[in-house]
Amino acid sequence: QFGFVSSKIDDIVSSMPVGQEKTITLNETEAYGSYNPALIYEINRTEEMKRRNELNKTFLMPKDSFVSYFKEQPIVDHEYSASLPWKLKVVSVNNTSVKINHEAKIGDVMPTGMLGLTRKVVQVTNNKIVTMIEGSETSRPLEYGTLNMTLDDNYVYFTLTPLMNTSIKIGSYPKSRVINLTSDKIILDANPKYAGKSITVWIKLGDKKAESLGSGNGGCIYHPNKPTLQFFIMSYCPYGLQMLKGVLPVWKLLKDDANIQLRFVSYTMHGPKEDKENKRMVCIREEQCNKLLDYLNCYVTGAGYSTCLKQAGVDESKLDACMNSKADQYLAMDKQLNSKYGVKGSPTVVLNDKVIKMWPRSPENIKEKICGAFSSQPKECQQTLSTQNPAPGFSQGASSGGSAGKCG
Repeated sequence: QFGFVSSKIDDIVSSMPVGQEKTITLNETEAYGSYNPALIYEINRTEEMKRRNELNKTFLMPKDSFVSYFKEQPIVDHEYSASLPWKLKVVSVNNTSVKINHEAKIGDVMPTGMLGLTRKVVQVTNNKIVTMIEGSETSRPLEYGTLNMTLDDNYVYFTLTPLMNTSIKIGSYPKSRVINLTSDKIILDANPKYAGKSITVWIKLGDKKAESLGSGNGGCIYHPNKPTLQFFIMSYCPYGLQMLKGVLPVWKLLKDDANIQLRFVSYTMHGPKEDKENKRMVCIREEQCNKLLDYLNCYVTGAGYSTCLKQAGVDESKLDACMNSKADQYLAMDKQLNSKYGVKGSPTVVLNDKVIKMWPRSPENIKEKICGAFSSQPKECQQTLSTQNPAPGFSQGASSGGSAGKCG
């Protein structure tokens, strides 16, 4: 619930009788991890955008793209309507492409979608269309501060004034707290608020339940004093998927005996689809963890998240609510562990708090590593799993690669 790095609280609570009270102190490595100066970011308060823009009057469009967009064959000298304030006129056509003119006129205006700004055509030549951004200076309140817009002859300036100590997400930077503000810079801190500090927790145990949501355990039930394997991936990294395919049979086999935990690398490399999928997976992990294995077993086949959500029986309304409001909080737990273990890429594997090399990524090799960490092995460790190294990515079958690949 509090996003502590270690499971010390869980371990102590599991041995407490109902009704007992206890004060527990966690040092920095058990609470929110060490403070990492590399997670301090300095960004510009003001971004600028050129007001003047030139557009080629004539352009080429693939013929099949033209037909797909306009739902008809191109006709020379015919004008077509698109999402522009002017017509598009076909100049010529060949077997593969269509030559098109922008039939813009001085005074034509299009909205930009930004703070009431418009883009107005101010010049038209035989080759170019020149537009100029127009608008009025304005200020817009945001949830975490204020955005001011000003203009001069050449640029539009957007200046952000965030509230101190608020958490904000700007561009590619992780969600961070605002810790300082100068005339031209915003200083952000992506460390947990209490990173590098000891934490004292007072607990009174009112009841015990086997299920623990919001713990990041992945398998719903945490098994104290049993081996814990954490594997950090990016959801679209081919080698992270390779690791996931190797882990899943082991997870199914040992879920009642060991702790196998899906974690996420604190940065992504495969675009918005990966950011969204990481949120989807972490929300299933934290709030519908009994559906996680079924979802992951489907996901690695490349069937697509929509099919896999239905196949796993995930409550999609609950999932959507989580992705919109809680996913960042859950991913922050994993981010703290990234800092603790020095996670550098996907996959990174941690067994009982130590980063280990996992190659090959075959189910049998992963099983052997976990089973070797038991003081007394369960009978499931006697089963033999596949020794084939899974293929990277969504491809099925075995890998022919002779060395361990990684994203990052």
